[in-house]
Amino acid sequence: MKIRGTTLKEHLRKQLRDPEFRKAFNEEDLPARLAIRIAKLREAQGLTQQALARKMGLTQQALSLLENPSSARYTLRTLQRVASALNRELVVQLK
Repeated sequence: MKIRGTTLKEHLRKQLRDPEFRKAFNEEDLPARLAIRIAKLREAQGLTQQALARKMGLTQQALSLLENPSSARYTLRTLQRVASALNRELVVQLK
């Protein structure tokens, strides 16, 4: 995608030089990436939202919110429950 002679990637790279923009971007980027990752892992295991929610002790609606990039917010405990239900290891890094 081009934005006035630059690609979207180039435009984003320029925007990320601004500390305020970078902070806001990072605050939204991680939850969105987690939401997408959870959905992909669930689908790879052939689970429906309802089946994974049941394994986690949640409603399907609650799991749907976890998989929604625009509304997903996580606690460490929730991420541990997701990892356990998907037979995965949760790894948290600070860079």
